[in-house]
Amino acid sequence: MMPIEAIFPPALILLAGALLLFFLPQGFRSWFSLLLPLLTLGLVWAMPPGRHFVLELMDYRLIVCQVDQLSRVFGIIFALITFIGCLFAFHVKETGQQVSALLYAGGALGATFAGDFITLFAFCELMAVASTYLIWARGDKEAQKAGMRYLLMHLFGGGLLFAGILAHTVETGSILIEQLTDRSSLSAWLILAGVALNAAVIPLHAWLPDAYPRATVTGAVFLSALTTKTAVYVLLRIFPGWEILIAMGVLMTLYGVVFAVLANDIREILAYHIISQVGYMVAGAGIGTQLAV
Repeated sequence: MMPIEAIFPPALILLAGALLLFFLPQGFRSWFSLLLPLLTLGLVWAMPPGRHFVLELMDYRLIVCQVDQLSRVFGIIFALITFIGCLFAFHVKETGQQVSALLYAGGALGATFAGDFITLFAFCELMAVASTYLIWARGDKEAQKAGMRYLLMHLFGGGLLFAGILAHTVETGSILIEQLTDRSSLSAWLILAGVALNAAVIPLHAWLPDAYPRATVTGAVFLSALTTKTAVYVLLRIFPGWEILIAMGVLMTLYGVVFAVLANDIREILAYHIISQVGYMVAGAGIGTQLAV
């Protein structure tokens, strides 16, 4: 069932477009990949706050798309990032990388506009699987091993998130994100742990400097822009103003700077700098004020 104010979920443009790539001539795929994020950007830009897209599933309301000022801003940012990433990867002819990048970006958009935990979980897991291929696509043994470690870590994080969702459903009888108000509950801590892993919060960070330097060049562009930033958005959405995030962010900032100085490989240096910069964002989510955001 959809309300009168229904809106088309922008993530579907990228997800459907990614699947269409398999049926397009190779010479047209890169141009089509550029068109998709522009269409997504136009849709997100035009969506007024208050619109939503709801599905009914076993007596639960799945809010597949919910638009407010925060989700709209991040949606615009992710659509722009996707366009820039596709422009950078315009020369790539491997269909697998093109499809994976668009599915990955579609997952980020889907998580951004999710209004319930089931939708959020589904899109986060899509991101984990799609982004793994961008590591494996490099083709060497180190990339294969790093990709497997990356996937296992994110499946573990997904398990924590799913356990938190189950606990939240038992505690409240609801799957809606807005119903998570008790931060002392088991569900809140499990969900925080699952999201913190995606944000590379210390000590759940090892996957980032391990995997990012071993991804393809195209993969590294998308990886550095989407997984941790989507996690920061989720922290802002669910846990704004939770003081523990300030401590987490400060630790990430200091840790990333120190290990970036000690690293020798340029891509490892950049990976540790990502941890450091995301630390500022996590701390901002912990402060929770409009200025901090």
